[in-house]
Amino acid sequence: MFSQQNRFLLVFTLAFLVFSAVSLKAQESTKVVVRAVSKDAKFIGSSMGGVKVKIENAETGAILAEGLTEGSTGDTKKLVVNPKKRYEKLSTEGAAKFTAHLNIDEPTFVTISAASTYREEQEVTSSTQMWLIPGMDITGDGVILEIPGFIVDIIDIQPYKKDKLGAEFKVKVVMMCGCPTEPDGLWDSSEFKMKALIKKDGKVLQTVPLSFSGETNIYDGNFSVEQPGDYAVSAVIFDPRTANSGIATKSIILE
Repeated sequence: MFSQQNRFLLVFTLAFLVFSAVSLKAQESTKVVVRAVSKDAKFIGSSMGGVKVKIENAETGAILAEGLTEGSTGDTKKLVVNPKKRYEKLSTEGAAKFTAHLNIDEPTFVTISAASTYREEQEVTSSTQMWLIPGMDITGDGVILEIPGFIVDIIDIQPYKKDKLGAEFKVKVVMMCGCPTEPDGLWDSSEFKMKALIKKDGKVLQTVPLSFSGETNIYDGNFSVEQPGDYAVSAVIFDPRTANSGIATKSIILE
């Protein structure tokens, strides 16, 4: 028969083993997949420099994980063309994502955010809040955050001097995932409201239209002015169907 001391040691050992097993289970890694999707388009991944993902404890502000989405833009038919069905998986193998492995020992209320990286001065951020439960992985499509807008760049601006001073310029417009725009294309720019604001000393002097150049993503504009000086061109793009918008500004000296 066990002595009182041996019984105590046995009970203590069993209690320690149970406590250790519970602790190990509580500390097991919880996997969380986060994806960012361009509004009205596809996943934002490596081709656009990824999206900055951050998972924070909503109560303390402590950063639990952060990193970039990596991978492809995904399947066009699943994401854009075909009607979406309830519970249907939208992501495919290699589609852009960020994967976090979190060591949490209790249900944790978090803020998950995704911020575009293409242009720091125009960083677009989307976020949501939710509970994460230890051991309850969020995989598959994961948490999908939508990033609205267009990426707009004035890629070429050339001064001219004909009857008047002026300039010709080209504007590149793509979706946040880098997907192409053109009239009658899948991302149909024929419905976009597109214009350029011509400014001097911060004041808008005139508004000129932008027209499709014939080359995918590229739109042309030009303007003339009465006086030489420093001018700024702001290309403004808006899609009334989705409320997507974007802007880019570039300066030019006319003399």
